[in-house]
Amino acid sequence: MKKSLLTVLLITGLALNLLSNNPLYAAVKTKDAVLNKNLIVNGNGEQGTCDPVGNAVGSDIPDIPAWKTTGSFSILCYGASGFEFVNNQGTSVRVSGLPDANSPGPENRGQNLFFGGADRASSSASQLINLTDLASVIDAGKGGYDLGAWLGGYDTDLDNVLLSLDFLDRDGLSLGKTNIASPTPKERNNITGLLFKSTQGILPVGSRQVNVALNMNYVRGRVNDAYADKLSFVVTKVPEPSMNFGFLLGGVVLATLKLRKAL
Repeated sequence: MKKSLLTVLLITGLALNLLSNNPLYAAVKTKDAVLNKNLIVNGNGEQGTCDPVGNAVGSDIPDIPAWKTTGSFSILCYGASGFEFVNNQGTSVRVSGLPDANSPGPENRGQNLFFGGADRASSSASQLINLTDLASVIDAGKGGYDLGAWLGGYDTDLDNVLLSLDFLDRDGLSLGKTNIASPTPKERNNITGLLFKSTQGILPVGSRQVNVALNMNYVRGRVNDAYADKLSFVVTKVPEPSMNFGFLLGGVVLATLKLRKAL
């Protein structure tokens, strides 16, 4: 009896350890889903304390509600002052010109935006959305989705953003993925700011959760100048077509043949 109990405890401990080390299950889980509503929690970063300078790293970065983060992923204040640092040549350099109220971006942008971080490294944030309550719509092949966000960067820097969705079944196995990427410096006209990006599609049948991942990819520079704001993932019920296309085409052909016979 004791041996059996010990075996169960060992197996349970192993399973929990595997889950805790799996980045998918490390994502913060959100509330149950409903149609026609943004399912990304705190998708604009307004629930959190923003960095007014742009140099917060490590323990100086406040927790970001609803998101599981890696690296120096943080929230930046629009209009952050920037800071000075001494480079490898011993020269004092100032980081300035960070996104503000006048930079290209969303009209109603609030006070905060997501920021890659104040060090030379990539970072990320993720959350897991439960789709169980929408199972009947999804499994009927009628679960349409719209993924959108304002994504951008700094001046001519190549640091960039990838916002991705991984559609998972009830066991956490991937059924398909989609993503949107930030504009290149050329697409931004080499101007610091954010542009709107979006994609639409149908959720794979069997989807029960969605892992949302916001990856801020560092390329060069003193900080990771990847920016994101107003992330949105909305599920809608795809309407039934008013008339089957094949039936409509067949009717047109039949009517044409009858007209020829009449002539």
